[in-house]
Amino acid sequence: MSRTWTIITLVLAVAASAVIGALIGKYVPGSFKITRGVQQVFEPPFGGKKVIKILVLGEDKTGTKSTNERGLSDMIMLTNLNLETKQVSMLSIPRDTKITLEGYGHKKINAAYKLYGPDKSMQAVYELTGIMPDYYIETNVNGFKKTVDLVGGVDIDVEKNMHYTDNWGGLHINLKKGMQHLNGEKAMEYVRFRHDAMGDIWRVQRQQKFFVALAKRLFLIRNLPKLPQIAQSIRENVDTNLTAKDLYELAKLPGKIDISKAKTATLPGAPESTHGGYWVPDEEKIAKTVQDLFYSRVIPGLPKVEVLNGSGVYGAAQKVADALAEHGYEITRMGNADSFKYKTSQVISHKKDLKGLEELSIILNSKDIKLKESNSDADVTVIIGQDCALIQVPNGSQASRG
Repeated sequence: MSRTWTIITLVLAVAASAVIGALIGKYVPGSFKITRGVQQVFEPPFGGKKVIKILVLGEDKTGTKSTNERGLSDMIMLTNLNLETKQVSMLSIPRDTKITLEGYGHKKINAAYKLYGPDKSMQAVYELTGIMPDYYIETNVNGFKKTVDLVGGVDIDVEKNMHYTDNWGGLHINLKKGMQHLNGEKAMEYVRFRHDAMGDIWRVQRQQKFFVALAKRLFLIRNLPKLPQIAQSIRENVDTNLTAKDLYELAKLPGKIDISKAKTATLPGAPESTHGGYWVPDEEKIAKTVQDLFYSRVIPGLPKVEVLNGSGVYGAAQKVADALAEHGYEITRMGNADSFKYKTSQVISHKKDLKGLEELSIILNSKDIKLKESNSDADVTVIIGQDCALIQVPNGSQASRG
């Protein structure tokens, strides 16, 4: 395959995943910053995972004093990509979401990236959702605007008149209601406007709407010759811990993903008008949204399962929850057990005569099934031990979270 077609394929792979969040045109191996290092030749892409979770961060450097200073994460999207079923789902997280940030107390989640970097953003998302992203992709405003201009702009039905001026932040928004053809600058105004009744929530919905429209625009035949230029123009505006091998695997997806069928949702919560205008997460609704969005293959009659990491292996709860969800079990929550010293896995039933317990024990390689009746939201609690067939236990490996 020629280099030109390689670039086109890679860019289209990102476009097909556009609803995952502004990933368009950024997958050209070797042309951007890769922070994980190169994988070994014989290691499978994504470490062999069939379902990958990517945190997309859109950085806003407005107000920063130097090019080396990190900006706030203006857009935060947790995405789930099933490489076998080619299904995509996306959870948008409002930038004003209230979290507790180490060393700072209560902060908005967009500050996690600015103060600590992408790893802390991933940790913050985990604490909110119970989902630990496998990878992150960070891009900034310049790459976004150039992409829009290179595809000739995007047609958007603007929901309302949008006017806002922030001289200090260099933000000037002036859009009229109705169908508009937006260039890069105007498109940025559209996705950044947040001064209405629901603030960041409606802004998140506009972002989702816009990126679907942008993906469709990229597929226009007249834009195909521009794809190498698009990749070239924004390659310096991306940071990721995906490897070149991972990205090449994503390049095989064009035409296999129907982005119109992608599932999207916004982190449930409610505005807090006092103390800084936070978006306060609703833990109960978040659990249901995560279940519906990421673990929707529930088979009627199977028990609801709580998954706790007792093995000490980092990410064990996530890995086991993914496997059980693929078998049709509903996952109510993930977390840590009371200890990381469980040698064997345990299946604890909270109700008598439940179906699916034997299959659970087989999946987990556990013969330890106990009955401990309770009023838990979960029918069954699974404690992952070091003998679990779904995890590998490096010597001395321990985890501080699920």
